[in-house]
Amino acid sequence: MFQIMFQKGLWILGIILFCRVGFCQDWIKLPAIIHIASTVSDGEHSLSEIVKIAKDNGIKVVVINDRDLMRWEYGIWPLRNLIKKRVEINSIFKYGIKRYLNEIRMLQNKFSDLIIIPGTESAPFYYWEGSPFRRNLKMYNWHKHILTVGLEKDEDYRNLPVIGNFKGLRDGLAIIKLWPFLTLLVGFVCMKKRIYSYKDYQGKELAPYSKKWRITGVFIIILSFLFVLNNWPFLKFKFDSYHGDLGSFPYQNFINYVEKKGGLTFWAHPEAEYILNLKFGKVSFETRAHPHLLLETKNYTGFSIFYEGYKIVGKPGGVWDKILTGYCKGEREKPIWAIAGLAFDNKGDLAAAIRKLQTIILVPYLTKEAVLNSLRKGRVYVKKGKDSFDFSLIDFSVSDGLGKKGIIGDTVKVETRPLIHLQGQFLNNQQRVEIKVIKEGKVIKDYKEVETPFNLSFYGEAPVSKTYYRVEIKSKGIHLVTNPIFVY
Repeated sequence: MFQIMFQKGLWILGIILFCRVGFCQDWIKLPAIIHIASTVSDGEHSLSEIVKIAKDNGIKVVVINDRDLMRWEYGIWPLRNLIKKRVEINSIFKYGIKRYLNEIRMLQNKFSDLIIIPGTESAPFYYWEGSPFRRNLKMYNWHKHILTVGLEKDEDYRNLPVIGNFKGLRDGLAIIKLWPFLTLLVGFVCMKKRIYSYKDYQGKELAPYSKKWRITGVFIIILSFLFVLNNWPFLKFKFDSYHGDLGSFPYQNFINYVEKKGGLTFWAHPEAEYILNLKFGKVSFETRAHPHLLLETKNYTGFSIFYEGYKIVGKPGGVWDKILTGYCKGEREKPIWAIAGLAFDNKGDLAAAIRKLQTIILVPYLTKEAVLNSLRKGRVYVKKGKDSFDFSLIDFSVSDGLGKKGIIGDTVKVETRPLIHLQGQFLNNQQRVEIKVIKEGKVIKDYKEVETPFNLSFYGEAPVSKTYYRVEIKSKGIHLVTNPIFVY
């Protein structure tokens, strides 16, 4: 009898544990807005206004991404640090890093039913070509932006490796920059030069100093002193803005830094182009679309698929699918995840923008740590369109019919053919949608004109190696994209 009761107890305990860790777990769906700027940098709403508008429109997570450093400068060679033009406008650095983080903490205490996370929109690199004297000076690549999410310490911000923040780009002492001290010695030697050599019986120099050598010495000393000031503090830096395009290096360097500090990184708008031929003063600007950088960099968390990351990166068979397939083949250490980047600064109606674009984060608990963990693990889907706020994806999961189940962002091992399940509905009205199931860049199921609410299931092929499934749902008023579920 005792043995039977013991076995039954183990069976019940197993069922409870199974439910808690997987199949029976209830996931909370939190509407979030990511990538919004306040008056701290180039936004038109204060931090408190943003949070209040978000709350009034049903948002539960607010990720603030103000510009970290809005400072640009051009120096004239060879005294670039002395003869230069600098322009700086509002940013986190100018506002005060501690002040920025403290205000977000105060808002979190005030709006305890929301989760408010600090971050940045960063431009790790830009470079110059042309000349202000020829009136063809052009800045390249400043609009290649990366979002950071979850950095909490002011020192982590202070050392961000972005162009213009010398503290973040320091790379040790540059011995070669000490050369002006040698020419200073030369200058002083020149000052001691005499017209000819003549000494008295005691060996004292009686010949007058050479005027020409003295003028030369003064010139060398002044020039050397200028270079001492120019080269101060005699440090070398990982890169600067005067040596052309450095490829993916500045961005990978930035990603590595944020990852080391425990933060998340997302490419902000990889398909955006900013080409301004109209002069700002004597300067023009050019940044081309850069989806290739998603392939050339690694270990970042993800990218903004909406609004400027779908046509090349996020579409079926695009850059995203190439990266996910590479991950499945073991060519990349980590997958990447899609989010929706609001990219709202000072244009339009914030409430209307929120209703048209959301990132939905699946969490087991209502905590900041749970939100950051879900963003890191890809437990996210995104939706845009005038009816996006009205639509709910109730379920997208993959199971093997034997109890193993994976949700968005999971990796699940199946013993049989995987069963893919989809369920969704509009809350206040019903309309027809098209549903595409994508596997390794190919649309393997295309349900056209599906009436909502829908509840669909189908069996996929038994995997011979790691693969993935992701889903797109479209109608006139919505475009929804899920992150993948990996299966092996």
